[in-house]
Amino acid sequence: MKLLTQARDLQRRKARERHQRFVAEGIRTVETLLASPVEVCGLLVTAELTVDQRGAAVLEMAEARGIPVQSVSASELASAADTETPQGVLAIAAIPAAEIGAPSGAARFLVLDALQDPGNVGTVIRTAAALGVTATIALPGTVDLWNGKVVRSSMGALFQHPVSALSWEDLAGFLARHEVALWAADMDGEPLPDVASGGLPERIALVVSNEGSGLSPHVAAAVQRRLSIPMDPKVESLNVAVATSIVLYALRVASLPSQSS
Repeated sequence: MKLLTQARDLQRRKARERHQRFVAEGIRTVETLLASPVEVCGLLVTAELTVDQRGAAVLEMAEARGIPVQSVSASELASAADTETPQGVLAIAAIPAAEIGAPSGAARFLVLDALQDPGNVGTVIRTAAALGVTATIALPGTVDLWNGKVVRSSMGALFQHPVSALSWEDLAGFLARHEVALWAADMDGEPLPDVASGGLPERIALVVSNEGSGLSPHVAAAVQRRLSIPMDPKVESLNVAVATSIVLYALRVASLPSQSS
């Protein structure tokens, strides 16, 4: 299949799942992709890319890796792009293997329970990568992790941080086999400072859910502990990406060895 035809096809989730490939758009995203271990299948570029210094560097990186490059018109690139301004470059790459390995020691997992906004999901994955999360797991109802907007908003984290989509049954089995405690961020939970100041389990899977509907019933029934962020009562809730950042940071700090003076 020609690169342009394939790029157009990969705008659909079913096509991404069938071919196990995704599209990355924009100079910064493609730069990060080319610098990662992810297999890149080809690039679509317009003439405007070659006159830009960063664009020329992208082409050099592709050439050094032996990646096919196809020149297209601006209108052809736009027909395959998810953005209004794809910056003259679009890459097709293989979705990395999704298997989450057995933890050999301490581990922190992030579980996405029916998060549907791709911008939030990309930001959450970026945060998870930055704060040392072992892997991020998406449950059914969550937006496709390789959706174009998720890829862009993750700012390259998807190319390094392990992610996987699992059924609830598969996740529950994984947690049980590896003795991972299932916790959740929840407005009615225990205050986060109280939880973080106590002893933490060696392995925790933190569930974050859709702001509007909350935890899925089967997930809520299995959660062993709930954490809440103390905040001004005049504020009803936080954006899920912001809340996830706060909770992951608190758990990370609480897990660090104490420093003696």
